[in-house]
Amino acid sequence: MKLLFELRPVDHLDASVDYYRSLGLEPLGWPDDDTAMLGPRGGAATIVLVRDPAESALGAGGVYDVGDLGVFFGDHPELDWLMAPVWSSLGWYAVFADRTGTCIRLLDPSPHLPSAAEPSSSVFAVAS
Repeated sequence: MKLLFELRPVDHLDASVDYYRSLGLEPLGWPDDDTAMLGPRGGAATIVLVRDPAESALGAGGVYDVGDLGVFFGDHPELDWLMAPVWSSLGWYAVFADRTGTCIRLLDPSPHLPSAAEPSSSVFAVAS
């Protein structure tokens, strides 16, 4: 599992984006109206803010790449799956709980998302 970014549920997306900008992170894009990706200028997203009651119930946490999420899901039926893979604005997304009940978010990133190896925001609306 490779850490992609930290997901932080928020109630007020615009105010939260402004707060993280004041800390030095730049908005890298908005995959949808309820999601903002932030990171260092010219870098990959390190934080994704999302306005979603279900994510708020799960709390903040890391989002991990496991390669092909469908294969990982099929290979690990014993995990305590809280959400089977579903399509989201970020790509294929699923959540399971570890042995302590902490949620582990998995993402098979959509091809249009910036990666840590090749940061790019060409498909997103970029803040100036």
